Amino acid sequence: MEMKENKFLYLISFIACMLVIVIHTGFPGNIGTLMEAVSRMAVPFFFVLSGRYLLRDGDDNAQKIREKSGRYFIKILKVTACVYIIYFIFSIAVHLYLGDSIKEWLFSKYGYNEALRFVLFNSGTFVYDSAFVFDHMWFLFALLYVTGLIYIFAPVLRKWYKFLIVALLVLLYFGQALQTFYPIRPFGISIATWYVMRNWLFIGMPFVLLGIFLSDLFRGKRNELKDSYIDVMSAKKPVFIFMTIFGTLLSIVEAFIFGKKEVYLGSLIVVVGIFLLSECKVFSGDHLYKIGKKSSNYIYYYHVLVLAVVDRLSYAEIIPYPPMWLKPFLIAALSLILFYFAPIFIKKVKDR
Repeated sequence: MEMKENKFLYLISFIACMLVIVIHTGFPGNIGTLMEAVSRMAVPFFFVLSGRYLLRDGDDNAQKIREKSGRYFIKILKVTACVYIIYFIFSIAVHLYLGDSIKEWLFSKYGYNEALRFVLFNSGTFVYDSAFVFDHMWFLFALLYVTGLIYIFAPVLRKWYKFLIVALLVLLYFGQALQTFYPIRPFGISIATWYVMRNWLFIGMPFVLLGIFLSDLFRGKRNELKDSYIDVMSAKKPVFIFMTIFGTLLSIVEAFIFGKKEVYLGSLIVVVGIFLLSECKVFSGDHLYKIGKKSSNYIYYYHVLVLAVVDRLSYAEIIPYPPMWLKPFLIAALSLILFYFAPIFIKKVKDR
């Protein structure tokens, strides 16, 4: 089942990009805690999705793996460059408007310590600053790191990737437990700092490899079961739905007991449940999946820009500052208009 045919995964891509907006805008109070807990499946989902279709033919040959990972690396590199340039230009414009010195801004943004944070953790002011306060571009740089490492270690990928998934996930959840119960300071950086556990190594790598593992698993079952594959998988659909619901509820419980985490154990269960469901007969509607297909990437990459513009207009008192409960809906609506409905309208006008 290829991505172009999988409406369910397109639908989940739409939902996931909406959930990323929830993470960056937030609802107030306990509803906010609940919604953020549910939303934490979104970024792991996109990493697994990348891995799921990276080596979908199951090649063990190092040359084939390098061909595919190399092409994907170049694709992501181009996307990253485009996204980065747009945010860079926006940041310059904001700082010029505020009367800041570009020279001082550049030196503060691209200093040695910030370079170190960027190289080690895909974070720091290299990928955000006061003009847009979220370092969401870490996702793209993490994909570049992971894909590059897959290219380098292609000869041993199939031998070691299952072990790496388990080992890195254990380290991720152990590190998050330390954040709550014993906050150590490795290299002088508090482990409670968001990017110490949320980076290419502890989230990007295991979840992309998990996508590769699921791709291998589904292909093996498809080859084994042949024509009965879809029916056999669909018979297990109640179990996969239960996994997804259980993981969602577990994430909420974890959030209220342990506080904010980058990836809950429930998030992992939800993502696995979703990809198992994607191999079943699942009704995906007639419309929403199209947003996921055409616009989820754009919404993911540029919703922070939309948020930053709304904030700047609010600070300047050009528009009233939206209430906290309204902000997620506002940013989601604006993102949908800009990156889905507006392109459709423009295309229709051009086609007349």
